[in-house]
Amino acid sequence: MNCKYHTHEKAQWYCHQCDISFCLNCCDINQREIAPRCLLCRTHLESYGVSDKVTPFWNKLSEFNKYPWQENAYKFLLTYMGIAFVIGLLTDFIPITMIQLLLLLALYSIGIGYVFTVLTKAARGKLDAPSYDEALTFNSDSMTGKVIVLYCVLIGNGFIGYHIFGSGFILPYIAVVSFATPAMLIVLAMEKHVTSAVNPARIASCVKAIGWPYLLLFGFSFLIDTGLEFAQSQLHFWLPQAVAYPMLFAALAYFYIVKFSMFGYVAFQYHVELGYGIDSENLIDGSDNALEKRLLAKVDVFIQEGRFEDAEEVLYDLAQDKKHTVKALERLVRLNIVRKNPTGAIKAANNYYQNPKLSSIGIEALRLYQEIVAFEPHFKPMNAKARAVLLNQMKHKRYLEDVKKLTSVPEKMQSDVNLPWLMLAHARFESEVMNDDANALKMLNKLLSKHPRGGHQTEAQQLRQVCQSMQQKLSST
Repeated sequence: MNCKYHTHEKAQWYCHQCDISFCLNCCDINQREIAPRCLLCRTHLESYGVSDKVTPFWNKLSEFNKYPWQENAYKFLLTYMGIAFVIGLLTDFIPITMIQLLLLLALYSIGIGYVFTVLTKAARGKLDAPSYDEALTFNSDSMTGKVIVLYCVLIGNGFIGYHIFGSGFILPYIAVVSFATPAMLIVLAMEKHVTSAVNPARIASCVKAIGWPYLLLFGFSFLIDTGLEFAQSQLHFWLPQAVAYPMLFAALAYFYIVKFSMFGYVAFQYHVELGYGIDSENLIDGSDNALEKRLLAKVDVFIQEGRFEDAEEVLYDLAQDKKHTVKALERLVRLNIVRKNPTGAIKAANNYYQNPKLSSIGIEALRLYQEIVAFEPHFKPMNAKARAVLLNQMKHKRYLEDVKKLTSVPEKMQSDVNLPWLMLAHARFESEVMNDDANALKMLNKLLSKHPRGGHQTEAQQLRQVCQSMQQKLSST
């Protein structure tokens, strides 16, 4: 389904109140709200979702494996290895258990902050790795403490179950927790509440929302965890602690980055089913072009709905920013022409032609001028420089049209009576517009040799003299 107002764009949002489908740019987006609002009725829009529009996560395994090799990610890994090496040396020399635990907690905290940053970033559809600085500043949500609390709750539940049901409870409980872990981590990262992450109903709804692909997600996660457990046992057995620490934590960080990037992408792929408004967050792009595109798209909506005052308000706001003034004023001129408002059109046009860099957009300026004159024949820009730009563009356009006519003359019509005048126009174009007197002279010599008589002769000879004198001046210098 395509957008009602931009039929070449796919619709991503739907308003039940207005029964209208919108593309990504036709919405009122607020960073603090879970979904954008309809421009017409101000109700929250419903997303059509992206699960059927993006590549399934099981077809992107190679990209997840390459994720840690991005520049930001491997810089973090190298730094993390260095920190682990130092902590490994300290724990060898400082046998105090409490200090060792605190050092390990600090190391795990850095890793947890980074991998949860990876997850939340991938959940917005962005698979570029966060920097090391982002990992250090991420912990404003206290994810380390929440992960510790999560695992304490899980261990506590297992301990209670063991005392109530006996040893037969442990293996089924471990199996259920292992199966639910991907869902718990996704919920914890997206909702930032431990109570949500351990809520059986929320875990079940997450698994149900993803559907059978959750089995694949669990399988990949289980294989990574099993491989890391084996590596941990081997490294601690064969290597001294100072060497085992950096290798072990580098392996943990590498594979958890892979795993959490996969979890984040799953949250992005199934965000509608999971109940997250990720599209709205993903739309918030601070680039100048994106801002201009969104505001102009809003103007399209208002114009097509006949809400011209709202369209004018958006355009005047956009015109306040010097980066977008020209585009906004151009749209204002055309809007007032459509509204048959000559006063508004001329006011916007005069501001448009005050642009000091008008010569860089001369063709667009001439095209707009022709539209204005067709609407209001007495319009003339107040700025002399603007008038000069328009005159040059008119001459340029006339010469180009003459040249096109010349090149379109077939061989059998080379004797046409208008051909000398077309050749003269071509020579004038080469001389006055292209500043190429050599080509102009070639055309003039050809013209005077083939057509020595006619009304064109005097003008052609005068132009040839000018071109020759210009070439002599250039050769003398």
